[in-house]
Amino acid sequence: MAAKIVVDTSVLIKWIKSRDEDLIREARTLLDRIERTPLGVAVPALLLYEVGNILLTKTRLGTEELARAIDEISALPLVIADPRIGLLRRTARIGRELDLTFYDASFVALAEELDCTFVTADRKLYQAARRLPRVMHLSDFAA
Repeated sequence: MAAKIVVDTSVLIKWIKSRDEDLIREARTLLDRIERTPLGVAVPALLLYEVGNILLTKTRLGTEELARAIDEISALPLVIADPRIGLLRRTARIGRELDLTFYDASFVALAEELDCTFVTADRKLYQAARRLPRVMHLSDFAA
């Protein structure tokens, strides 16, 4: 079984949208590393809806451009985690312990469940979760 990493929406969006985004170079470095090694990217199913919402509400992409962006997402090496009851309970526990939204906690919980690294570009989330093992900020992936 290949190693895994969990990334959140703040990282993945940088792989498909660079306008008005920071840490693009670091995001590309991480993606290059993922593509060069047998490293699976695990994400909760929620990420697909979050990215879709960002593309719909924070860009001026037309219908065809939106479809292409969604195609780009589907081409990424993602392993989508179903919202199983055990993962949802873990998410609620972590959300309460770290004072996170259920959405943000879902990424941390998945990384904990898979015993793998979690990467975020969200400073607030990183500050809340950094005391946990293998939590990284995207800025750690400087080229």
